[in-house]
Amino acid sequence: MKRAILLYNPKAGNRKILNQVDYITEKIQKLGYVLTIYRSEFKGAIEKHILDKVLPEDFDLIMISGGDGTINECINGMMKKKIYAPLAILPLGTANDFANTAMIPNTIDDAINLIAKGELRFVDVGQVNDKYFINVCNMGLFSGVSHEIDLVLKKNLGKIAYYVKGIEELQNYDAMDLIIEHDNKVLTNKYVLVLIFNGKGAGGFSKMAKDADIEDGYFDLVGIKEVDFFDVPLLFLKVLQGEHLEDDKIDYIKLKHARITCKNPESKFITDIDGEVGPDFPLNISVITKQLRIYLPPKL
Repeated sequence: MKRAILLYNPKAGNRKILNQVDYITEKIQKLGYVLTIYRSEFKGAIEKHILDKVLPEDFDLIMISGGDGTINECINGMMKKKIYAPLAILPLGTANDFANTAMIPNTIDDAINLIAKGELRFVDVGQVNDKYFINVCNMGLFSGVSHEIDLVLKKNLGKIAYYVKGIEELQNYDAMDLIIEHDNKVLTNKYVLVLIFNGKGAGGFSKMAKDADIEDGYFDLVGIKEVDFFDVPLLFLKVLQGEHLEDDKIDYIKLKHARITCKNPESKFITDIDGEVGPDFPLNISVITKQLRIYLPPKL
């Protein structure tokens, strides 16, 4: 008999999983697995549980239910513990940016069905200093939004809560003076926001890195240069429409490795990985391939 574990965040999205745990158990048992369940008790609990309690040989399948932050906890636990069991994602969070990129269905039935009818494929993982990310590493304007959103606001407004909080940050921001060393090249500029994508979007903006591919061994860097306050709304309208990459205020490059140094760190710019707090500058970023396998829809 095969063994599986379901790790879930009870507060993710609109808490729909709370009435579905027994149904999920039934579905997984019918696939031939004995299921163990772990309910997250606090932020970071899933990573801690994997590091403290799970061994590489314990499970034939790991299931993670929640949003991008919950998936990030799972990925960090697995990568740090060198656990390479197949991963199945139940995208029940607010934005589900990585799942959208990977085209993982947002219904429990369809997501679970990937275990039997989908494809188990390697996807890229990002490492930044001693942490890992699956969707995006970003820094600067808006990067602290997901850390500060009130849970009640997030529950009531969903994705809109990110935009409401982001507008507050627009009132007063500084530009980051960055040195970006990547693949034997150097880029120096002042940026209000830099995002390094494995997936295609963040915060519900699904076209920010529209050419990104989670299986190509590259990251897509989108750097928004210092702009006047009044230029920001028009620029973000282009972002929504996926027309920003041709704008001269945007740097867009593909890379495998990068070292990012901030020349004005006294401003205490925030970094973020998949909606969770990221490390301090300097950032050493690299792509890890052929280690994490996820159940995905079949390629067309």
